[in-house]
Amino acid sequence: MDTVQERQQPAMPAGPIGGPWSVRQTVGRAGRRALEVYEAGELIDVLVASTLSPDVLRGARRTRAAGFAWGRVPADGPAPQVAFAQARVRAQWEPAELVELPGGFWLAWTTAPAAAVLARRADGVVERLRPARLV
Repeated sequence: MDTVQERQQPAMPAGPIGGPWSVRQTVGRAGRRALEVYEAGELIDVLVASTLSPDVLRGARRTRAAGFAWGRVPADGPAPQVAFAQARVRAQWEPAELVELPGGFWLAWTTAPAAAVLARRADGVVERLRPARLV
């Protein structure tokens, strides 16, 4: 008996983001939505819809030519503003392209090298990550 139902999801954008990364939205037995994140076909993260955690930036990955980040939309506000930097020293932050997914998740990407990513919540709190590198 299959306990996970696959839901329709928006198409991933063309270009580098469609290369090594993909996502799948699911719903578990308890009816909670989840987002599975894959890299080169391997499952690297699972986010479950939650109102307990205020964190909005869950993960980030990069290649030599692109960056990808994902997270949750806050229960009490809009999706965060996401930006990538090409360098960690003297970083110049460039706004990312962002798409909200049903169930309270978001995806963001850049078609430039990404040494760091930040997500700014509506309340001004900033979360940062250094994207893991795909070899």
